[in-house]
Amino acid sequence: MLETIPRMRTAAGIVAELKAMDPDTGVTEHFVRHLVRDGTLPVVWAGSKALVNLDDVLALLHHGTAQPDPTPTAPGGIRRLDVKLK
Repeated sequence: MLETIPRMRTAAGIVAELKAMDPDTGVTEHFVRHLVRDGTLPVVWAGSKALVNLDDVLALLHHGTAQPDPTPTAPGGIRRLDVKLK
């Protein structure tokens, strides 16, 4: 049985393939690199070059990702510090 070879691409290659499929795509190299950096997309390193499986990107775009939590993590405004000055 013949197995398919994974279509490994750089971030620029991923965007080029997506633009060939859909010229009006909103996916950018920055977005692909962000997905690699935060671990959403698996990556294979070839030296300093990050290679991503195009089929993984297509599956991710098809199924989507979880929405970030809209609540802020850091408190806003002025807050009291319990420090005594000498």
